[in-house]
Amino acid sequence: MRDLISQAVDVYRKQFGGGQAVVVKAPGRVNLIGEHTDYNDGFVFPVAIDKVAVICGNSTEDSVIRLHSMLYGETLEYPQKGFERDGENVWVNYILGVIRELAHRGYRLPGVEIVNTCDIPLGSGLSSSAAVEVAVSTFLEQVAGLDIPATEVARLCQRAENEFVGVNCGIMDQFISRLGKRGTALFIDCRSLEYEYVPFDNPDVKILVCNTGVKRELVDSEYNTRRSECKQGVALLGERLRKDVKALRDVTMEEFQQCAQELPENIRKRCRHVISENHRVLRARELLKSGDYQGFGEILYDSHASLRDDYEVSCSELDTMVEILGSLDGVLGARMTGAGFGGCTVSIYNVKEGKNQQAVMEEVSSRYTEATGITPEIFFTSAESGASVVQ
Repeated sequence: MRDLISQAVDVYRKQFGGGQAVVVKAPGRVNLIGEHTDYNDGFVFPVAIDKVAVICGNSTEDSVIRLHSMLYGETLEYPQKGFERDGENVWVNYILGVIRELAHRGYRLPGVEIVNTCDIPLGSGLSSSAAVEVAVSTFLEQVAGLDIPATEVARLCQRAENEFVGVNCGIMDQFISRLGKRGTALFIDCRSLEYEYVPFDNPDVKILVCNTGVKRELVDSEYNTRRSECKQGVALLGERLRKDVKALRDVTMEEFQQCAQELPENIRKRCRHVISENHRVLRARELLKSGDYQGFGEILYDSHASLRDDYEVSCSELDTMVEILGSLDGVLGARMTGAGFGGCTVSIYNVKEGKNQQAVMEEVSSRYTEATGITPEIFFTSAESGASVVQ
């Protein structure tokens, strides 16, 4: 991470001739459990990771927005007011969207010169976009002298992605990127936005993230389909159960089972996943509070099976990776994480029960490549802190 930050500072000085730079980092995330529950007013349980987006720059005397991406090697300029979404240079929209959202909320912003970079694997489901948005907001707070509540930062960054970028994401990614706390997982109620820090700090237990290398090409269309199916499920369950069913989080497993057979098959399967997944998240929170990582891991396997069979958002490569991980000593649990159809798996690894971390990564990589022909990206991480200014 330090090398990434130093590179950003060097590029800022070369690109803009600036002196002292304001540097901000914001983490990506991995969701331990609670998949496709956020837009159903349910529960999620992510951690911030040690892969970050970095914003380096400062304010200027004029009203111009100057942006440079180290990943794309591009430098672009936009006026402070009146800019539109850039259909050609998509990466800038995650920055411009946050600037526009802050301006719409009445915050006075200066012109800025910004260098942006990131070591979160793009397209992997680890929320590089939310990390960029939160980093930009935190940077602008610094250079404009703003003091915005953390939950408000998460909301405005989500709104920027929904309305300016045009991605209909939930609140989880921005929330954990801003509010993450080292050594904890963050339990979030996506309806009320109440949250709770739960210890995830056992030195013998690590988080292992495996990027399958499969780009999530079906996510957008299938994501919208799943949302529609869940909405249909809410309407049908509301008719059969009670009028106050506003989202799938309002239905217990017992209530669902009473009328499950009356639902169309696809709707039944989607509802069963979301309702059971919410139950798993609540159970997982209690297991982590008691330090039962073994029980926590077993729930991850259950979540993957539900995502594979009922929500149907897994793919053969994700299933292969979970199977490989499940066969290794020390792996307590594994599942796909993120929207699905590619991206990453998350697993919990007890270092006392298996091989050393390097040997594990090499074995998983070798077996996965042999099975799929794809070289995965694999890394260990831990629960890290949310966005911060780098001193």
